Amino acid sequence: MIRKYLEPGKLMLNSGLLQKSWRRISEAYESTNRNQAPGLVFKTYQEARYTIVVFVAQPIHTNYPLDSVLTPLSGTPDQNPFHFLCLEKIPLENIPSFSLHTPAYQLFDSAKNDLIHLKSELLKSEKHVIITGAVLGGSVASLFTLWLLETIDPKLRRPLCITFGSPLIGDAKLQQILENSLRNSCFLHVADAAQPLITQGFKPFGTFLICLGSQYICIDDPETVTELLSGVNNGDVLLGWRDYGQVLGRLAQPSAVDPRLMIDDGVINRMAERAEKKKLRYDPLTKLNHMKIEMMYLEWYKKKSEMGYYDRFKTMMKSPNSTVDMVFQRRKKELNEYWRSLVAEVEKMPQSEKSLLKTRSLFAGNNYRRIVEPLDIAEYYLSGKREYRTTGRSRHYEMLEKWFEAEKIKQKIKPVRWEGRDLSDLLMFDSCFWAEVEEAILLNNDLSTQLVGREVLFEKLMRFEEYVWKMIEKREVSPEIFLEESSFMKWWREYKEIKGLHAPPTYFTEFMNSRRYQSYGKAC
Repeated sequence: MIRKYLEPGKLMLNSGLLQKSWRRISEAYESTNRNQAPGLVFKTYQEARYTIVVFVAQPIHTNYPLDSVLTPLSGTPDQNPFHFLCLEKIPLENIPSFSLHTPAYQLFDSAKNDLIHLKSELLKSEKHVIITGAVLGGSVASLFTLWLLETIDPKLRRPLCITFGSPLIGDAKLQQILENSLRNSCFLHVADAAQPLITQGFKPFGTFLICLGSQYICIDDPETVTELLSGVNNGDVLLGWRDYGQVLGRLAQPSAVDPRLMIDDGVINRMAERAEKKKLRYDPLTKLNHMKIEMMYLEWYKKKSEMGYYDRFKTMMKSPNSTVDMVFQRRKKELNEYWRSLVAEVEKMPQSEKSLLKTRSLFAGNNYRRIVEPLDIAEYYLSGKREYRTTGRSRHYEMLEKWFEAEKIKQKIKPVRWEGRDLSDLLMFDSCFWAEVEEAILLNNDLSTQLVGREVLFEKLMRFEEYVWKMIEKREVSPEIFLEESSFMKWWREYKEIKGLHAPPTYFTEFMNSRRYQSYGKAC
């Protein structure tokens, strides 16, 4: 079990990158005037294969009370230079704030103008970029790396940030944002277990090489890092220099044959349990078969809905009158929770995992969207709201539709809807179809009560008519819309009166007036 936590550390030690980074840190630290006022210094070193940037911060006493050690930042660009971390995954209106280590953030912010120039230069570099620093300098190096990653394509060569004995820089919200991001893999933090870190209010991210004597362990589990490095905030913490050259030297000694950091079995067992839970959480496809069974129940319910699937649900929502209806509602809720969670997790995942997950679950997700979203639409309009497609639609439906359409183009999938096929079990191709119907019904009502702006309202109804006709031509609507008591037929009867007998005929009105819809979708 523990061997998997040793190999990455062994690889890093043998690569020489840690030793190379520390030598440059030592050079920068020795050449810095330590009599000057506390502040931030950074130096760039060009090597054959690497560009190494070292951040040095003068030793300071924090003297910060606990509630001031973290600086909260909101999601707006003018208040938060790291706002892009939230914008990637969360709709603008739900951007959370997160907090950063106050001394590190103040140093970063004070040097912002100089760092803008450094950022521009590094983006032009054709070499591998290593950003490094010790103690508080390492914390600023982490902040700068996060900032630099805003403008770097995650699929291209990314910088590596290596820190030594640096304070943790963010709270649980920042850790959550970075948890499954490719950016998380850009950080390696070297920490001596004999020098505890302040963890109260903070949450680690990235990979940690934790050292004790000549032993080490390499882990990326935030809870275990916190357990092994926990310290107490005594209100007066010296953020000063520590010679990690000695620490690296001990790890390189021949006596370090079995580099096994002796931690108790409880820590290992808890780490294993969290890893298993994380695997289940980020592989929700283990529940996919159960969700398919739930979908089969909804499909059965649809077939049994003589008045139409959509309209039966609308009637049931007004007054649930059977156990079947109530069980149906519970299953709908369970499906929504599963797919909302799945889409949210997919958006957090690295690109390679995201593609795999999307491919395996894409068609199930599309089927779910087409059968469940109409029910959410019914609830939305029963509550008296309008404009579902633009203001009421859940993000997870948008993403499932976007991913499915992209996959259709990629695989050149063409729907099979030949003229002779029975469409009685067809799900609406546009899962927002019933929202358009509800809007058209509301337009009918507006026309009957308003004297001003009737031309605009009528134009909207004409566009809806064109939209429906195109779907009928493509055989993308279910025949249930033509049931006499359906919401669609209610709209049509009102619209027919509004349009009048003298309006120019259209393909759609001829189709409806001639009752050709009665044979729509029937097998030849």
